[in-house]
Amino acid sequence: MVDCLLRADRTEGPSPPRTLGASLGQWVGIAANAGSGRGGGRRAVAGLAARLDALRIGCRVAWTPAGRERLVADAGRDEACRCLVAAGGDGTVAALINDHPGVPIAVLPTGTENLFARHFRLDRRPERLARAIDAGRVAALDLGLAGPRRFSLMAGIGFDADVVTRHHEARVARTGSAGPTHRAAYVEPVLRSSLNYAFPALSVRVDDPDAEETIVGTTAFVFNLPRYALGLPFVPEARGDDGKLDLIVFREPGPFRALHYLWLVLRGRHLRRDDVQHRRVVSATIEVPIPVPYQLDGDPGGQVVPTSAGSLAIGVLPSAVEVIVP
Repeated sequence: MVDCLLRADRTEGPSPPRTLGASLGQWVGIAANAGSGRGGGRRAVAGLAARLDALRIGCRVAWTPAGRERLVADAGRDEACRCLVAAGGDGTVAALINDHPGVPIAVLPTGTENLFARHFRLDRRPERLARAIDAGRVAALDLGLAGPRRFSLMAGIGFDADVVTRHHEARVARTGSAGPTHRAAYVEPVLRSSLNYAFPALSVRVDDPDAEETIVGTTAFVFNLPRYALGLPFVPEARGDDGKLDLIVFREPGPFRALHYLWLVLRGRHLRRDDVQHRRVVSATIEVPIPVPYQLDGDPGGQVVPTSAGSLAIGVLPSAVEVIVP
């Protein structure tokens, strides 16, 4: 399905950022999420709009998914659009990326972890982001593809995704929409997953030409960028501009083994073990015996379900988007 998009295998160093220069547009679209992190998104957006206005750059803001989709469509049609800004957390970035923006993106981080923004050294100061937008310096970024959905950071299949799903369900249980969160809110989901998750076996088939193999484990991760919550160093050397993804499979089941793996990750010793497999891949397929949850960029992606054709296809989209960088 994604084979024609997955053939790039660039081995040279990272491409240097480029400057948009004369092609810069006259307005910026802001796709905003007022509920990211602990809230406060509206103040941050107002601050960015004021800084852009001082630089004589116009601004359009969308606060709803429908408004964001219209904003992205307008940006793709209008050559005067300079970039689109995700004002929120990593979920807001993921939503914007999956709208297939045809212009560069930037991030005003107001979420809990803000992993994407941290990777590109974008902080919460609206004045700093406004200056970066004005300068127009951009870097190309690969994206991962899990079924039809794009991801910029990582995909997780198994225990990790069960925790993410339980946390998300707790956030929306009362209001029907995801409210503000914080790191301590993950404690209960971790405990519940440790007690209830069954750790079914996953078969991860690497589909790369001349490198086909199948790895069996109980939890799998696919990283595009070397970022995970709490700064856990799963794949410190992962790069988002090399045309590949970093696959990690943890073989052994059970909550105590999962905690042991976590300790090894914290120590940076997990990649030395025989029961932890690491591969740099272009494409892979996840197969499961029973439905297994997966997450994309820290939000629930749904469930991987058993099918005769292979349950979940993973691939890479080289240089799929440009990011405004300081």
